[in-house]
Amino acid sequence: MFRGILLASTCVPALIAAPVSAQEGAGAEIAQAADRAAAPAEPQEGAAIVVTGSRAIRDGSQAPTPVTVISSDALTKAQPGLIAEGLNQLPAFRGSTRPTGGFTAATGPGTGSYLNLRNLGTQRTLVLVDGRRAAPSARDGSTDINLLPEPLIKRVDVVTGGASAAYGSDAVAGVVNFVLDTRFTGLKATLQSGISGRGDVPTYKASLTAGHSFAEGRGRIVASASYYDAGGLQSVAERSWGRRATGFLSNPAVPGQLIFRDDLRASTAAPGGLILSGPLAMQQFAPDGTLMPFSRGTLQSGLIQVGGDGAQVFSNLSAAIRTQSYFAHGEFDVTPTLTLFGEGSLALARNHYNQVQQFNLGGFNGFTIYSGNAFLDPSVQQVLTATNTPAFAMGRLNFDFGDPANATAKARTMDFKAGFRFTGPSDLLVEGYYGHSKNRTKIRTDNNVVLERLYAAADAVRDPASGQIVCRVSLTNPGLYPGCVPLNLFGQGAPSQEAIDYVEGTAAYRTDFTQDVADISVRARPFSTWAGEVSLAAGGQYRRIELDQVSDDIGPSVNDATGIRGFPAAYLNQPGGYLLTNVFPVSGGYHLWELFAEAAVPLARDLPFLHALDLNAAVRYTDYSTSGGVTTWKAGLVWEPVSGVRLRGTVSRDIRAPNVPELFAGTVQNTGSVIESGVTVPIIQVTRGNAQLKPERARTYTAGLVLTPAFAPGLTFSADYYSIDLDGVISSLTPQITLDQCLAGATALCANITRNDAGAITRIESPTLNLNRLKSAGIDFEMSYRPGGGMLGGATQFRVVASYLQKQRQDISNGTSTDRAGEVGLTANPRWTATGNLNWTRGAFDLFVQERFIAAGRYDVTRHEPVTIEDNTVKSVFYTDVTASYRVGENFRFYATINNLFDRDPPLAPNGTLVTFIPTNPQLYDVIGRQFTAGINLTF
Repeated sequence: MFRGILLASTCVPALIAAPVSAQEGAGAEIAQAADRAAAPAEPQEGAAIVVTGSRAIRDGSQAPTPVTVISSDALTKAQPGLIAEGLNQLPAFRGSTRPTGGFTAATGPGTGSYLNLRNLGTQRTLVLVDGRRAAPSARDGSTDINLLPEPLIKRVDVVTGGASAAYGSDAVAGVVNFVLDTRFTGLKATLQSGISGRGDVPTYKASLTAGHSFAEGRGRIVASASYYDAGGLQSVAERSWGRRATGFLSNPAVPGQLIFRDDLRASTAAPGGLILSGPLAMQQFAPDGTLMPFSRGTLQSGLIQVGGDGAQVFSNLSAAIRTQSYFAHGEFDVTPTLTLFGEGSLALARNHYNQVQQFNLGGFNGFTIYSGNAFLDPSVQQVLTATNTPAFAMGRLNFDFGDPANATAKARTMDFKAGFRFTGPSDLLVEGYYGHSKNRTKIRTDNNVVLERLYAAADAVRDPASGQIVCRVSLTNPGLYPGCVPLNLFGQGAPSQEAIDYVEGTAAYRTDFTQDVADISVRARPFSTWAGEVSLAAGGQYRRIELDQVSDDIGPSVNDATGIRGFPAAYLNQPGGYLLTNVFPVSGGYHLWELFAEAAVPLARDLPFLHALDLNAAVRYTDYSTSGGVTTWKAGLVWEPVSGVRLRGTVSRDIRAPNVPELFAGTVQNTGSVIESGVTVPIIQVTRGNAQLKPERARTYTAGLVLTPAFAPGLTFSADYYSIDLDGVISSLTPQITLDQCLAGATALCANITRNDAGAITRIESPTLNLNRLKSAGIDFEMSYRPGGGMLGGATQFRVVASYLQKQRQDISNGTSTDRAGEVGLTANPRWTATGNLNWTRGAFDLFVQERFIAAGRYDVTRHEPVTIEDNTVKSVFYTDVTASYRVGENFRFYATINNLFDRDPPLAPNGTLVTFIPTNPQLYDVIGRQFTAGINLTF
């Protein structure tokens, strides 16, 4: 029954918190199944762990913390590609890192799948596998869900509230536990392929799983291998809504007003070079090196113009990803009460995505072309000579340098665990394990520009001795820039391949992240009160984390630019030798030990208006080598005044300690832009670690209602309020927030802003800080109904999960407070999100239909119509997904899925920097369009 119910379910928030009785339909069956899964005496489920938000409570129906249970089958029906994509369709997940996230940098987790509960940050969502900490697969310690052994995942348990006292640090937003079917026997395989409605983004998926028992069932072994490959969308222009080139700019007619327009282009750069100063200003170079007029379009503002001759730069929409996962688990019952186990996994990932076309924008990193440049057309040089013009400024978008700068991330994660499980009287369960994991990630940015080489090569002169065109520095500073090849920048197609090869290089860095964990826990029901059995749990853990990051020599080098004329002030004497992806070495680590205790105590049973009352309390002490000791705790009550009505609530104190990059990372530098006084200003943006950071501390409250009315068997409804108040937030402000808060009175932040002699911003540093506060609050709703008589002669099940976001407020120290609830442009915080589905089964046929809803919202909550923004609204959107499957005998199941059935385009909500825009918010909306997937499951 357990397997059948899970296969039929889609998502079950709070259902396992429903009272268990034979008359309560699917909700009760799942609750009973959860209880069986947690009980080690049950042979069919072994010691599989259900995360209930508690170590002491084994029956989810008694847990005061809201829990969501989702079967893997339900997730693959909703999204057959990546299991994380199915999870991200649930309203509780917002702002997760995804392959379709429009990611253009190469210095973070990248384009894997990193879950984000409540949009509080991936680092505040604790990921477990079978109740044990998952192996980190990024330098900040977060886990790429794509690398887990998906073929063996049978369900996912999600605790949507603070759980640090029960599970340890990082569980500020909640816990996501992937439960594996380590007792699978037999053989199963999946073959799948898909493609978008436009004939691109092909996907391929294959997996093989085998399990076997031996020694009369005392020994069990299971192994799986899986492969997934998805083509990417390397340009926004590959979609019609993207080719509109919609972005934002400041309205020249209304100072301070932000407007959205189509056909945005660069206003200070052209593909062949645009002259920006002197007597020839606003003329561009034709392919033959002569000049022709440059059209300014209909509107101009800073770096941007609408229409005209400016170049358009399109970024990527979705990364190309390829993953491989290999996993094996073996266990043996040494005695009827003692089981030993060991497991190992190897996961490989390759993600590839375009970043941006090589650029030199006037007013930021453009060229200074000096009179006498050997590549200038004689007619141009004649004007410079006649007007005694020593030099002119020029902007250029270097399409003729070849492919855009692009990043390739290769990751290898190995994880090994070994442990034991001992059962005894009074439901005694003692568990312990040791785990060692190591992730190595190599990231390289090809077709990157080396700054000193570029500007040295741009200043080309004739050698008086030989008459040959050479780099000027070869004459003035011989030997300082060996191999310098003069670069012709005048006209698209003018640069020689030899010169391009000289000025471009590959930025590269490698991270090695190691985690060691030793954990032991004990739980039992040693005695009873008149109201029932008391459950106790206790344990401890030791954990050690180390990060070693090395980079190439150019990335961290300082640009002294000796002998180079026209080197941009924004780069001069600053670290970061490349145009993009300047990463510095990092080496550091920390260790911690912690102890916890928990109790679940029934307080009352079968009294008037007090059908049941239960208390759950936990406390944990954690000692960090970097910041000392901290105590977390939780207290919760479950009150059932009458049968079928259950009230629950918790209050907890939760923590998250700073990770290694937040503590020890050196400078990480990239390009960006901010808006000041209505003008887009290009900048260098810099982040760095801070060894003085302290753990974040959160106070979490939840309060909920669960109804399972007797008059409607199979109906379950829950509503849960949550409030997470996080103090001392570890974060780096965005450059725009740093500027805005400085101007709003946070004077301490002004020291992080560097201006040139003219007062223009050139550089903004964002050190990692314990910022003041982040508060999130809202209400989660869930309704499940499984009518006893079915529908149209088949078994039917309905699910609706919805979430209302009341507050997503950030308070900056000595600055302003901003509530971003309802903001769907700059961030991913819609007020309302909902997912509803219907699953209908008749005989061998199964039909699944899902509807996803994202409410309308504001583009930027800090702006107001019409003074600071022309139109601040973003439209709502619905997506429809359909999966149909047919089972042939006991061994074959064929299925087909259409995601985004009606091919909805994403709503307009431009994101971007400099002159590169994505016309929508890829963290919220579908950028691929209609997708077709078909496959076959084989089971033997």
